[in-house]
Amino acid sequence: MLLDVHTHRLPDDASTALLSCSLRDVPLPEEARFLSVGIHPWYITREDYGSQMEWVERMLDDRRVIALGEAGLDKRCATPFDLQLEAFRYVARLADERGLPLLIHAVKATEELFAVKKEMRPRNAWIIHGFRGKKELAESLLGQGFYLSFGEKYQPEALRITPEDRLLLETDEATTDIADVYERAARERKRGLEELTTKVQETINRLFFNQ
Repeated sequence: MLLDVHTHRLPDDASTALLSCSLRDVPLPEEARFLSVGIHPWYITREDYGSQMEWVERMLDDRRVIALGEAGLDKRCATPFDLQLEAFRYVARLADERGLPLLIHAVKATEELFAVKKEMRPRNAWIIHGFRGKKELAESLLGQGFYLSFGEKYQPEALRITPEDRLLLETDEATTDIADVYERAARERKRGLEELTTKVQETINRLFFNQ
């Protein structure tokens, strides 16, 4: 029943949400049904990088983990970019090896992201979470094989041009209910809510539950 592919807040029905976690979120809520685990570029230091890697690897034994991330590259944060790249490659490699979707935090680093993807040639799905870019950036990412996940804030034109089999929806840090995100997306795309929900659920099943 998973419908929210990236959130930091569990809803009343935990079966509808993929909770994004890192070492700083420990202890994790027992009621969480589905987890993604990663190393966020905002919260890495050279001193704790090793412990974060060890935690991610340990968490792979938890059957609730159905994705890795968020992980990524962010040129607007203070973390040294070389460390961000190292951590991103590490999490991306694990995701590819395990055949798990990778949820990506990307800010002002599209070319570097493309370069890493070209270098690694991953077989798993790479998903840009919380996509807020313009239509042109969406087209570029889609052309490189990425999936786009939209939350509370986005460019409507980018949402409209994203193919149904590459479209995902999320709440991230927002207190908005995921049902509201789906309703608004359906209006933007001029589709029935039930039809859109069915299509997104098909994509979710293919990416997260077809291991």
